[in-house]
Amino acid sequence: MDDAAHGRRSRPFTLVVCASCPAETSRLMDGLRRAVRGCPHGVLVSTGCLAKVLHCRDDRGLHAAVQPCTPDRRPAGAVVRLGTLVTVADAEALGAWLRAGMPDDGTLPDRLRAAPAPQHVARLN
Repeated sequence: MDDAAHGRRSRPFTLVVCASCPAETSRLMDGLRRAVRGCPHGVLVSTGCLAKVLHCRDDRGLHAAVQPCTPDRRPAGAVVRLGTLVTVADAEALGAWLRAGMPDDGTLPDRLRAAPAPQHVARLN
């Protein structure tokens, strides 16, 4: 979706952020809230531990997952696992990527991509 009035491209998404990560996260959450507010069909959900989806370690910072969806909230793509977000710059980089429509062009830094939870990783024989 193009938001011509603001010169931004956007795509509906649901961003789920772990509220139980052990960190000083208020500034990071503020940055994520601003980013989601800048996307016409973005939704931010704060939840408990995402260990079933992410390979969370006791890192300082936020872990999250984002899934593209339709404007009526039906999933429309694969979940992207995020973390560890540590600095305000990390939140800003994620926000810019969300506002750009979540392109798969390397604009989301690899350091912001999290590993899947161990039960989601294929085992070798």
